[in-house]
Amino acid sequence: MVKKEYLLNSVFLKNRVAELSIKQWWLAEQVGVDRKTVLRWIQGQVKSIQVENAERLATILNCRIEDLRVADGELLFASAEDQKIAAAALLKSSVMYKLGAVGEWDIIESLLKATIIPNLPLNILGELYNRLTIASWRQSKMDQSEVFNQRTLEIALKTKDQVLLASAMLSKANLFSWRGQTLDSIAIYRECLKIEKYLEPRLLGSIHSNLGGVLFEAGHLDEGLIEVKKSLVHFKLSGKPINLSIAHTHLALIYLQQNQIDHSFAEVQKLTHYATQDDYRRGLHFGKLISGEIEARKGNFSASASLTDEGLRKFSEMGIDEGLNYEIAGRTYRLQNALAVAESLIAKGISISEDFPIYQAALYVEMAEVLKAQNRTSWKDQLESSISLYTKCQCPLRVQMIKQRFELT
Repeated sequence: MVKKEYLLNSVFLKNRVAELSIKQWWLAEQVGVDRKTVLRWIQGQVKSIQVENAERLATILNCRIEDLRVADGELLFASAEDQKIAAAALLKSSVMYKLGAVGEWDIIESLLKATIIPNLPLNILGELYNRLTIASWRQSKMDQSEVFNQRTLEIALKTKDQVLLASAMLSKANLFSWRGQTLDSIAIYRECLKIEKYLEPRLLGSIHSNLGGVLFEAGHLDEGLIEVKKSLVHFKLSGKPINLSIAHTHLALIYLQQNQIDHSFAEVQKLTHYATQDDYRRGLHFGKLISGEIEARKGNFSASASLTDEGLRKFSEMGIDEGLNYEIAGRTYRLQNALAVAESLIAKGISISEDFPIYQAALYVEMAEVLKAQNRTSWKDQLESSISLYTKCQCPLRVQMIKQRFELT
């Protein structure tokens, strides 16, 4: 006798399990199935579920059978056209080239297979787009990243997958912040937090950490500090060392701007510790740059120069060229009174930061400091450029801080 089955709405199941904070192993025991079976249900790796199992789930989850099933596969599974678009997007992107350069061919193979298997679950396709979004912005390919992000959002809204939606909104907020849409970015981060009951601690930690970073960039140092500390609570539950390293990096930068040197130094030790655990080289090298500035503030110029030069060299070896690195390095050399070196580094940072206005604004402030220290009247032009950019980036507090710092009326 053939057992009757329903087409499973895996997205609803995933959302409901997250909403009720139910452990997968406990759910498996209550239903009377293997833990791996529950995992496959939630991840959308199976299309159907036996009626009796659906009935048990409905009872345990206090929901209707109709919530756990769909009439057809239109909602949950990608169409042939969806898969065709995904494959084309992957092939046109430089993700395969970048991964191939470091020997990650297994990841390339997995991504390709994910686009060509029959009846690909739509939520999995959405996750593929989400990862392509991240891979693109990590390479500073913002236009490409925005295309992938929009597709992820469309799929998340269609499937009502709350985790995918939060991930897509997180990426959108990141993109907005880099584009200089600071207030919009902060608003989206806060929207993400409204559905926190569906989210695992690691994703929640990323939202708080990134929100804290953007608040810091906008000049809200105390608020940024609070959000980053919240992120650490979540990361310590299920985050990876790289997540902890990034959060402690935010704290080190905030404390440094508040002139709490000892606190910043302690955070550098923590970020370095976690970066070492995960071989997170970006974190390790960034830690050297922050350490270089700390040593300069302490008057240890020889150690400062050594750390700064090493940090920049290591980033260069990785092929990473970012304005923030030159801002820190330029400020460090200014503190050493090596003004020509500082000017050169800051000028390089400004030239590569056209697509990142909030970073460019900070670089113009540093250039103004260097030129003013040389008694060059052009420092005022640099300051005006900074104020103009911060205004466009919706950062009025930064504008106010600049005017106070340079005693402008």
